[in-house]
Amino acid sequence: MEKEQIPMKLFIFLGGLPLEKALDPNTIIAYEYNGYPLPFKHGYPLRLIVPGWYAMASVKWIKRIKVIDKQFKGPFQSVDYVYYPHEDNDNESFPVTTINVNSTIQKPLDMQTLNTGIHEIKGIAWTGVGKIAKVDISLDNGTTWNACQFTSSTENHAWTHWTYIWEIKEQGEYTILIKATDSEGNVQPEKPIWNRKGYGYNAIECIKVKIE
Repeated sequence: MEKEQIPMKLFIFLGGLPLEKALDPNTIIAYEYNGYPLPFKHGYPLRLIVPGWYAMASVKWIKRIKVIDKQFKGPFQSVDYVYYPHEDNDNESFPVTTINVNSTIQKPLDMQTLNTGIHEIKGIAWTGVGKIAKVDISLDNGTTWNACQFTSSTENHAWTHWTYIWEIKEQGEYTILIKATDSEGNVQPEKPIWNRKGYGYNAIECIKVKIE
């Protein structure tokens, strides 16, 4: 028995920006990078770049730009890429836009085994508004916090690299937490704001290491 063929539908990706964000000097239409035309997979011939917003706003393969006098209600800003703060209804939903302040630990790895001695803990932090102002680390599961050092400049819309030198003399298991604060006062929360699709996750990162 042959299966019924379901016809495929073609969906055009439409995105909208508030006029203020569209006219921001940092919002650009890119046609090349590093002196070469954009590859097709990156949006050739034209791609919108919207710094500070999550990547779905940086629309690829631009065909047309239109100015409208009302809020854009396309499916990718009214159905998908939308925060739904309630589990059982769509009330108070709003589109995903600005990147939440966030950070991650690149070294050591979660569940890694280390020797006693001096270790470098390092990672990156980023935010959608302003710049990273500080990164704090806890080596005792949040009981105390210490400031990390920046190893790169702190610029808007850029990753900020941070490091912390840890001298550990006692064997055991340790829980390491990292949290970033940006220049607008936004701080990574202990628990993320819940939403049905899990967008914008930025809870304080936690890893465990074993010292032998």
